[in-house]
Amino acid sequence: MSMSILYVADQGVYLKKDGNRILVEKGRTTIQWVHAFKVEQIVLMGNIFISPGTIAFLLQEGIDTVFMSIYGKYRGRLISAFGKNIELRRAQFKKFEDEKIKLETAKKYIQGKITNCRILLRRYNQEMNDPEVTSALHQLRILVNQISDVASIDSLMGIEGKSAAVYFGCFGKLLKVDDIQFNGRNRRPPKDPVNVLLSLGYSLLANTIQTQVNVVGLDPYLGCLHSVEYGRASLILDLMEEFRPVLIDSIVLKVINKKIIRATDFYRPEDKEPAAFDFVEEGRSVKDYPILLTHVGMKKFIMQYESRLEEKVYYALKEQTLSYRAICLEKVRMLARYLKSEEDYIPFIMR
Repeated sequence: MSMSILYVADQGVYLKKDGNRILVEKGRTTIQWVHAFKVEQIVLMGNIFISPGTIAFLLQEGIDTVFMSIYGKYRGRLISAFGKNIELRRAQFKKFEDEKIKLETAKKYIQGKITNCRILLRRYNQEMNDPEVTSALHQLRILVNQISDVASIDSLMGIEGKSAAVYFGCFGKLLKVDDIQFNGRNRRPPKDPVNVLLSLGYSLLANTIQTQVNVVGLDPYLGCLHSVEYGRASLILDLMEEFRPVLIDSIVLKVINKKIIRATDFYRPEDKEPAAFDFVEEGRSVKDYPILLTHVGMKKFIMQYESRLEEKVYYALKEQTLSYRAICLEKVRMLARYLKSEEDYIPFIMR
C-alpha cells in the first residue's frame, strides 16, 4: 500500500482526529480528511491549528509531522522516537572525526552536484546552442575535474562556490517566458519569482531528505561538507547537494516554461494580493519578504514537487526502476552502509 504526504496550507484551518481519521476543518466545515494509516507524513504550512489530542495521536501513530512557515521555511517537527540504531550513529561520529574521510565524502557530494548541473544545462542547450551556456558547461567540466586534487574542505567549498556562480550565471538563459527573468541567485530573503521558487523547493527537498535520514537512523546534525553549527542539520544539507538540480532546479524551469506558475502567482506585500491570505505572521514585515508566492501558486508548486518525487527512473546502482523518493532513501541507506565500511558512497547522477 502506498503511503502519502498530507500538505495543509489553507490558513486558519484546524487539524483534529476523529477515530482513526485526520480531519482538516475550516470553521465547522470539514474540507478534507484522510485515514491515518494511509499517511506517512503531514506538512503544516503557516497558520495551522492542531489540538493536543491530535498531537498525541500523531506521536502514537508515528506520523512524522513537519511545521513550516507559509513561505516554506522549516520550523521543526514532531518525531515519535529518534532513531534507535546507536551503533550506526557511533559509526557516523567515528568516521566523520577522520578529516581524510570527511574530505573524500564531501568530494563525492560536490562531484554529484556539479555533474548534475552540467547535465541539466546540456539538456537545455541541445536546442538552444547558446554560447554562454556552452562556455558554462566547459567551465563546470574544468571545476569538477579539479575536485580530486583538493586538499581541504575550504578549498572544496571554493570550487562549489565557483561552480554555483557559473551555473546560476546562465540559469536565466533556460527560461522561455518574457515576464519572468533571473539575474542570479539571491536568498534570505529571495527577491524575485525564480529565487522564491528555488528557496521553497530547497526547503521541501530538505524535509524529504530529513525524513529519510530519520528512517535510517543517522544523526541529521553531523555532516562532513557543511560545518557543524548549533541547530544546523549539516548532514541534510550534505545529502541535498546532488539532488538540487535533479529535483528542484528542473521543476522550477518546468513550472515557469510551461506556464504552470505565472508572474501573477507572485505578489509584493505592499500591493493588494488577490484573496490569497487573510493573516499576518507575527514579527514579519515587507522587508523580510519583498516578494511572495500566492496561496494558489504554493499549491501548484507542491503538486509538481510531489509528482516529481513519484516519477520513476532507472537506478543503475540497483538495476531497478525506482521513484525519486525511493532513490533519496536509497542514497541515505548507501551512506549508512558506507559509514559501516560495507561499501563506497557513489553520488546519484541524472540519466
